[in-house]
Amino acid sequence: MMEAAAKRPPALQRMARALSADRQERLDREACQVLPLEEQLRRCLWQMRQNQMCFDLETEPELIDALIYEYQAIQSRYRYYQRKARAQGLRAIL
Repeated sequence: MMEAAAKRPPALQRMARALSADRQERLDREACQVLPLEEQLRRCLWQMRQNQMCFDLETEPELIDALIYEYQAIQSRYRYYQRKARAQGLRAIL
C-alpha cells in the first residue's frame, strides 16, 4: 500500500494529503458538535442495534468480548442521557 503511494506523482500526493487533512478536519468538527439530547438518545439506540447485529454475526471470542464491552458502554451512555432527559422533563424519546 505504501509502495503505491510512493509511486504517485507529487501533485497527486499533495492532493491526497490535502483531501485527507480536509476529511480529518471535518471529522474533528463533527466530533465537537453538541447534539440535542433527543438526538443523543436516538444515536445510542441506533448504536445498540448496530452492536447487537455485529454481536449476532461475530465468531471470534476476542471480538465478542469487545462487542460486549462496547454494548455496556453504550448502555451506560444511554442511561446517562435518560437521566438527563428526565431531569429536563422529556418523555418517550424513541
